[in-house]
Amino acid sequence: MKKTSIKTLILSSLILCLGSLLFSSCTSSDKEADAFGNFEAVELVVSSQGSGQIQHMDIEEGDLLLKNQDVGVIDTITLYLQKVKTQELIKALQAKAPNIVAQINVLKEQLAQAELEQRRVQGLYDAEAATAQKLDQVNSKVKVLQKQIVANSSTLNIQQKGLMAEIATQEAGIKLIDYSIAKSRITAPIQGTVLTKYAYSGEITSPGRPLFKMANMDQLICRAYISETQLSQVKIGGEVNVFVDSDQNSQLKYQGKITWISSKAEFTPKVIQTKELRTNLTYSIKVLVPNDGRLKIGMPARVVFLDREKTSEK
Repeated sequence: MKKTSIKTLILSSLILCLGSLLFSSCTSSDKEADAFGNFEAVELVVSSQGSGQIQHMDIEEGDLLLKNQDVGVIDTITLYLQKVKTQELIKALQAKAPNIVAQINVLKEQLAQAELEQRRVQGLYDAEAATAQKLDQVNSKVKVLQKQIVANSSTLNIQQKGLMAEIATQEAGIKLIDYSIAKSRITAPIQGTVLTKYAYSGEITSPGRPLFKMANMDQLICRAYISETQLSQVKIGGEVNVFVDSDQNSQLKYQGKITWISSKAEFTPKVIQTKELRTNLTYSIKVLVPNDGRLKIGMPARVVFLDREKTSEK
């Protein structure tokens, strides 16, 4: 019985020591952290800019897309037919356009003949071989043709301007159709990874409907929370170390840069612990961290200020 009690006592002592060591190692890592947070990315929802049936959209969640990469297209048959119809209308309007030069030249030719007759009759009248009535008729014809040339030139110019304005309107319509056709292409606005796919080939879409969500995963943002007393220790552009648990016995270390500091205090989120556990109000900061592929959105992290870390090393 004595031997059993001694063994039990020794075993209990070992378990207590091991537990205290594990507890101290866990808590020490938390005490060394200046702030706690989670990783997030700048997410972008790509929406449809055209309307119609999605002919194809060749992406899957997790795909890496390049900037301006074509990933799909919306049906453009209706737009194409509208363009053809408008082009034919422009041809019809151009055919109706009056030939001002040709019509005015006809009147000028008639005027030249009338003026020639006027000079001939004037000569005869001067030689008393023609009557005054004949001369008046010729003079009147010349004046009428001159007025016709002026009037027709004005009218034809107005008609020409009206037709040209209508043609210009139709040409602008073609540019608008071309713009709509271009917007029927589904492209990636940035380089990044597809996070969520909302639409599929064969579905009917309309302007503004979300098609997919993507984010640039090359750099992630660690949104962490600090207390008011820590504000003096951080600055925009300041470098920090960010630690992420790799497994139970190791952690990954990244160097990040502070890109944003909140100007207003907020209540500490329930999932976040700060350095001072009793602090109710905190300030959020954003730390830009290069991603080697192992960091994921939502992953928890610990932030250590480099100045304090260098001081502790000394």
